[in-house]
Amino acid sequence: MSLSLQEYQNLLYGKLTACKGQFDACLSENGYKLDFNTELNYVYQIVMSGLNVEYSFPYTPVESVITSFLKAAKIGLSLCPTEQLCFLKTEYSESSGQYVTQLGLGYKGILKLAYRSGKVKQINANVFYEKDNFQYNGVNSKVTHTTTVLSKAMRGQLAGGYCQTELIDGSFKTTVMPPEEILAIEEQGKAMGNEAWLSVHVDQMREKTLIKRHWKTLCPCIYRDSVMNDPMLFDDQDCQHSSNQQAYEEQFESAYSREAY
Repeated sequence: MSLSLQEYQNLLYGKLTACKGQFDACLSENGYKLDFNTELNYVYQIVMSGLNVEYSFPYTPVESVITSFLKAAKIGLSLCPTEQLCFLKTEYSESSGQYVTQLGLGYKGILKLAYRSGKVKQINANVFYEKDNFQYNGVNSKVTHTTTVLSKAMRGQLAGGYCQTELIDGSFKTTVMPPEEILAIEEQGKAMGNEAWLSVHVDQMREKTLIKRHWKTLCPCIYRDSVMNDPMLFDDQDCQHSSNQQAYEEQFESAYSREAY
C-alpha cells in the first residue's frame, strides 16, 4: 500500500460512500433489503482488519473491494461477519498479476439463496463410511445410504460425502465428493488455523464443504442470473475463516461499536 494510513482510509471510505446509488439500485432491482450504512461499516472494518497482513484487503485494488461490496448487494446478502452469509477474501489474479478482493459465499448464504429461490424443498448433506451401504445413482437421483450402526468407530474410514437437493417439482440434484477431496479441504482448514476441523464437529465441517461444492450443481438449476452464477461464488475451499477475517470476527462487537472512519 503506497498511501499513508490516513490517505487510504479517506480513499476507501470515499469510494464506498460514492457507490451508494449503485448499491441501492442493486437492491431495488431485485427487491432485497439491506442498510447501506450498516453494510459500509462491515466492509470498512473487514478491510481495515487486514492492515499489516501480507496480501490482505488493503493491499488489493480498492476497485476490487467496491466490486465485491456491490456484488453482495446484487445477491442480497449481508457481509455481517457474525451471520456468515458471505465474506471477503483475497485471490491472486493471473490476468492482473496482483491480489484482488473477491466475494465468497458461506454455507449459510448458500442455504439462504437456495431456499429464497422458491424452487427448493429440502437440502441434505452427509458423509458416509466404508461399512455403510452407499450407492450413487446419478446427478438427477437420490443416493442410497443406510447404516446399521451409529458409532463412527464401527463404520470404518471416511469413504466420501454427498449433498442432495429435493426441488419443489419433485426432482433431485445430487453432488458427491471422494474422501481425498474432502480431506484435502480439511487439511487446508487446519493449516489456516480453523480449530473446528480439529474438534468433535469435524463431520459438520465436512457437511458444510459438501454444501458449498453442491452449489456448483444446484445454482444453475435454480438461478439464471449471471451474477449468481459467477464462478468466484463457487469456491468450496475453507476460506471464510482466513486469519485476518477470523480475527475481525473475534473483535467484531468492539470493532463495530466504532464508526467507520
